Amino acid sequence: MSIRCDIYDRKLYDIWFAAAPYAAKSKPAKTLRQWAADEGADIVYNLALFNMTGSGSDRYGVIKGRTLQYLKAKGKECGYGGTAEWLSLGSENVVSGWKLAIRDGKVNGSLGKSDRRSRNMCGLLTDGRYIHVQTSASHTEYEVAQYVRDHYDVKLLLVQDAGGSTGMYRVSDGYLFAPEKEGTNGRPVCSVVCIKRKNRTAVPKEENKMSKKVFIGVGHGGSDSGAVGCIVEKEANLAMALACRDYLTAHGVEVRMSRTKDEEDPINEEVRECNAYAPDLAIDVHNNSGGGDGFEVYHTLNGGTGKVLAQNIEKQVKAIGQNSRGCKTRQGQRGDYYAFVRDTKCPAVICEGAFVDNAKDAAQADTKAEQQAFGVAYAKGILDTLGIKYDSAEAKPAEPETDAETQAAITKVQQAAGLSDKTMQYLLDYKYGVELVKKLAAAMK
Repeated sequence: MSIRCDIYDRKLYDIWFAAAPYAAKSKPAKTLRQWAADEGADIVYNLALFNMTGSGSDRYGVIKGRTLQYLKAKGKECGYGGTAEWLSLGSENVVSGWKLAIRDGKVNGSLGKSDRRSRNMCGLLTDGRYIHVQTSASHTEYEVAQYVRDHYDVKLLLVQDAGGSTGMYRVSDGYLFAPEKEGTNGRPVCSVVCIKRKNRTAVPKEENKMSKKVFIGVGHGGSDSGAVGCIVEKEANLAMALACRDYLTAHGVEVRMSRTKDEEDPINEEVRECNAYAPDLAIDVHNNSGGGDGFEVYHTLNGGTGKVLAQNIEKQVKAIGQNSRGCKTRQGQRGDYYAFVRDTKCPAVICEGAFVDNAKDAAQADTKAEQQAFGVAYAKGILDTLGIKYDSAEAKPAEPETDAETQAAITKVQQAAGLSDKTMQYLLDYKYGVELVKKLAAAMK
């Protein structure tokens, strides 16, 4: 998992801020698990407001001084755990201690662009929903803010903290998200965002997208290069799978991959890992050989959800300009021929993106940008099958305003690579898309 964006409708959830008393006499830190128990919350996120090294009147106080006292003096809502006062997320918080990431869809250009850590941000979408953003990989503030802006209509996003201050705990299954955690229950922290469903019986479990899990098998790897032609299959498979993972996690889906780097990845191990993870859906990412042309996807002979998944993915792949050879099955001596379809316990499909030994077809996926477009298409097909909607802003360009220089770079790269408008848009929608296009354009000079 890389960047996760959890979104909550405040009509369905109670959301409040809990913190240890200001200027406590002793270190007022508790694990995320303990915070959840004490607050009666379903989910807690580290709010990271407190300065653990403060002294004097700011002992264990709020980052950048007396933020809570400042808000109180201004008549703004703030509060401590166990009280009726809740923190309000609004522009008033920006001037009182929190660093601005996004305001009204515009990224703060002064955000950090070099320090790479796991990240923690929170805010509001334009429709009033609460969004909490966390990363497990090393990202800069600017990268995370751009990614969120590129996928959602954001009214306000505030930087909280990074590193060990990034953490989330879910009570229902004991799930702990703590990329730089301390201890099995997460790092002891002084303040949290608490989430609790207002009416559990009103929303069936299957409608809770946070419970959805997807396994991504990445074909070949290590000494097994897969098919080799105009493309090395194992490399293209990984680029597609990583893009698929990133898009899914941005929409609240938990993802596990069979590999995230070039290493041995036998099919029997993929199947074992998939079944141990017990996902809702699984895909195995491959590319083809044999001189054919187009995308194809294999599902079980039994049809069902696996067939629906295959059809949804095929639809999205065709949308990026790749032709399709169809949704297929293959009979073997034991039923389904392919182990990934036959032996996985969840609905599973095998995606064959393009033929690496057909120059014309390989040209559909011979750049990283195009491979990422395939990955996003796979992710959208998965989301369609899970019933998870993409945000209304997901198709807008990666820059809020495209200046003449940027547009010239886009046109130059698109014409040189022969990309269709749809494929180019997928590239621009992907994180770092505009930056990548600018670099490619500069290299063509």
